[in-house]
Amino acid sequence: MNNLKSRGLKVMSPVLGKYFDDFEIKGGQAGYLLGLDGQKYLDFATGIASCPTGHCHPRVAAAIKKQADTLLHTCIGVAYYEGYVSLAEELQKIAPMKKALAFFCQSGSEAVEASLKLAKYATKKPGIIAFQGGFHGRTLGALSVTTSKLKYRDGYEPLLPEVYVAPLDLKVVEGLLKTKKIAGLIIEPILGEGGYVVVKKDFLQGLRRLADRYGALLIFDEVQTGIGRTGKWFACQHTGVVPDIIALAKGIASGLPLGACLAKAEVMQKWSPGAHGSTFGGNPVCCAAAIATLQVIRDEKLLANAVKQGAYLLGELKRLQKKYPAIKDVRGLGLMIGVDFGANEPVRSIMNQCLKQGVLMIPTGADGTVMRLIPPLGVTRAQVDQALRAFSAALANV
Repeated sequence: MNNLKSRGLKVMSPVLGKYFDDFEIKGGQAGYLLGLDGQKYLDFATGIASCPTGHCHPRVAAAIKKQADTLLHTCIGVAYYEGYVSLAEELQKIAPMKKALAFFCQSGSEAVEASLKLAKYATKKPGIIAFQGGFHGRTLGALSVTTSKLKYRDGYEPLLPEVYVAPLDLKVVEGLLKTKKIAGLIIEPILGEGGYVVVKKDFLQGLRRLADRYGALLIFDEVQTGIGRTGKWFACQHTGVVPDIIALAKGIASGLPLGACLAKAEVMQKWSPGAHGSTFGGNPVCCAAAIATLQVIRDEKLLANAVKQGAYLLGELKRLQKKYPAIKDVRGLGLMIGVDFGANEPVRSIMNQCLKQGVLMIPTGADGTVMRLIPPLGVTRAQVDQALRAFSAALANV
């Protein structure tokens, strides 16, 4: 038994799930994780889509170090400080809604909680519509709108009342809006843990129309899709749909714990002072990392690279699909790509074989039937080819 694993088993909660039995690392650099065995692993998991600039990007690391010498923490409820205000200004520049206002928290689950609370508070209505296959987090409110894996809910019910789970069917949604008092509708533009299913543009456009018609707020959960993962700052920008509220986290701070709830000014301004809060939300060090992350993505033209390399990767995977009938579907946008096998046995085998070849990939989907490829936004063609070689070799052995 390896050292880190044996030590961890003695002190860590068993509730923490593992993709690999005994994968151990000592660090990361750019697009690679560094194993205790000295091997470099090409990282196509990126902290579950949380490291868009790769590991320890020099500019992000420098911003963190500089901030750590200036101010480690205070609460925005105590004093205004540069990082919180500057990051909110930067997000307002790229947000799809005009003059978006920001509330900062620490995680994707918290960003969803804030979004749900804001929708209820602003509309004075109790109901929320969620969608089949959606994943929004593990806290009780976020879990109440999560259906990607029903086992996540086992042992925690009853959850929030007046949450209605709908299929991706506008007639069903309208029926709920007609008969229930609905504060908001929450959806991922691409279902993340639901299997990397790209929600159709016309469906999202239909949701926008229905939300307007019935006085509900449209919430996009862009925790996994946001900050350039799909080749645009936000996945909703592929559809022309402007939500009222966006939940954001993961890639926003290159791996540091930070989340955000962005909302149209006319919605956010309905939130009274003290109606919600966060002691550590918008921590100065996390904000510094986030500002540097946005600058790196912009300066190094990583959105364009995500489009270019993502198109190449998607095309090559579709070629492999023609060769290997075990692949049922290949789908995605930018560098958020899923390969659906319809069963988890080949996915587990391919994942472990790729790791032995020095390439890290992880699954998703209700039963782990989809391999997801989510490299850093600056991934090179040579690295994409390396991942494809490992993936193809593993397919040949399935």
